[in-house]
Amino acid sequence: MRVRASIGTLAAVGILDARLDDAPTTAYLLQDCERCLARCAFCGLSYGMDRIARVTWPRTELEVLLPELRRFQRVCLQTVLKRGWVEEATRILEAVHSVSRHVSIALTPVPKSYLRNLAELCDFVGVGLDAPSPASFRRCGKPFTWSTYMKFIESCAEVFGKGAVYVHIIAGLGDSVADVLRVMKRLYSMGCRVALFSYVATTPARFPGIDVLSYRFLQVARQCLEEGIDPEPYVERLEPTPRFRRAPPISNPLMAVLTSGCPGCNRPFYNESPRGPIMNFPSLRMVERLRESVERELELVGAL
Repeated sequence: MRVRASIGTLAAVGILDARLDDAPTTAYLLQDCERCLARCAFCGLSYGMDRIARVTWPRTELEVLLPELRRFQRVCLQTVLKRGWVEEATRILEAVHSVSRHVSIALTPVPKSYLRNLAELCDFVGVGLDAPSPASFRRCGKPFTWSTYMKFIESCAEVFGKGAVYVHIIAGLGDSVADVLRVMKRLYSMGCRVALFSYVATTPARFPGIDVLSYRFLQVARQCLEEGIDPEPYVERLEPTPRFRRAPPISNPLMAVLTSGCPGCNRPFYNESPRGPIMNFPSLRMVERLRESVERELELVGAL
């Protein structure tokens, strides 16, 4: 069965020769297609490209890759919209489940009955809401509707349980910091968690993007929510550059800048070049290497 795999995944197992500053701890698979029918304006798959954000996804045979998947902490299948994608995704997951019990799937709205089937094959689910507000949702040309996605997220939480649903949110699509903070709080109140991404301009569509300090603020706010802390009482301002009036009492502010997502997900350089600036750090080793600049950024937003 033919699938795509991230270039980092293939390099980590020696199928492809590429330099890795930090290796992926999750194996990232993608359903193969010529062009995804979702037509999300920020995604290369909507334009027939082989790229999502900064990552390219070469085609490979799943049977060749399967024995190597045991090397990873987790396997994540990214789905696309195409004819027969649900049935194909199930076949891929069944094969992956034979070699790994730590499996995630990232998907668009499906019936609750299918979610129950997925719960037999996956322990975490990711939902690509992506847009932090109904306005940016429409601008991005997301499939379905905002309300359909929110109802689907509720269904995912019901089936998979509290803390096992990660909703993907992209900062930099033209939303304010307040918009992103608002949707993150709503998602955590639903028993879900947030995997935070920064926008990368790799398609003909262009969005404003987000500066490093605003992103650091949102990362710390997300970490607060992870630890059951409401970040808003600690906020001094949200515009023009957000800042906390005093540092929120999270366990370790440096943990906030790590890649957020399912256990074992580090997505090296998905949103940034190794040359920087690094928005999501794939490892604490890299944080330590750049500790001085990271601490300075956290100080500037009042998180230290």
